[in-house]
Amino acid sequence: MAKVQSTPDFNDAMDVDGTRVTIRPIEPADRERETAFVRKLSQASRYYRFHSTLKELTPALLERFTECHYPDDLALVAMVDTDDGPEQIGVARYVREPGTDRAEIAIVVADDWQGKGIATRLLFDLRDLARSGGIQQLYASVLRENGRMLELCRRLGFSLEPASTEPRTSQLGKRLPPQDEDSQ
Repeated sequence: MAKVQSTPDFNDAMDVDGTRVTIRPIEPADRERETAFVRKLSQASRYYRFHSTLKELTPALLERFTECHYPDDLALVAMVDTDDGPEQIGVARYVREPGTDRAEIAIVVADDWQGKGIATRLLFDLRDLARSGGIQQLYASVLRENGRMLELCRRLGFSLEPASTEPRTSQLGKRLPPQDEDSQ
């Protein structure tokens, strides 16, 4: 296990249809937002993300998802300001395989915000922070019927890896080049 550091000081922003979307590391104070975010996802989006019909995060999952231990795991959230305060509209995370330079990624964007470039931006930012934390290879286990995620991974340079042990999923991987050589 790599030496645990504090969460990186990171903020990014993008404009989506005139709305400012802020991207930053998740923190324990985001528990209620993370819970509300997962609850609001459609059944299909929850199934694609969790590979099950999960309806709500367990307390253990919620703790694991909101308390990162960089550089071994990190989650970035996409946030927008609403009349009711900040609202989470996306999350991307990686978790390092113990003792390796390889990490699994997962991502989900709120249904109303899909197809607007948020997942791409989250993955670019996550990739850069993973690389800074010593990760040299990312992979994703994607349900075979999740065409949008498979297409996004392919577009970002991920390629099909040897057969997954789970027949419903495809595993896609990408070796991370040094930052100065990266074009995607």
